[in-house]
Amino acid sequence: MNILLVDDHALVRAGIRSLINQIDSFRVVGEADGVERGLALLRELEPDLVVTDITLGNHSGLELLAAVKRERPATRVVVLSMHSADEVVSEALRLGADAYLLKDSAPGELEIALHAVERHDSYLSPVVSRRMIDR
Repeated sequence: MNILLVDDHALVRAGIRSLINQIDSFRVVGEADGVERGLALLRELEPDLVVTDITLGNHSGLELLAAVKRERPATRVVVLSMHSADEVVSEALRLGADAYLLKDSAPGELEIALHAVERHDSYLSPVVSRRMIDR
């Protein structure tokens, strides 16, 4: 699966790219630091999957998520964020996120989430899942 990675921190993108590129059948084909560049690369590269943060400088990854699902509904989206507030997670899921993963997750959890999304399943970090169930 070809992946577009969107995060406003270059060092974070480098780490995530390194993790993803070590997983068979996944490769990062483009990177962006914000919504506008992310959408331009979405149109240019037509990736199978977008991995995005929620906080993208002055913009929100939720804006990007909504635009991705509007422009390319078949493109899957994994939200990778430090935000675990119920309202943020609920909004991401409502907008069509296929997975929601917390940045403090173990590196192996990223692989689990990517494979779930590849199978057209959903994935929530266990902490997020428990909170959503309790809610």
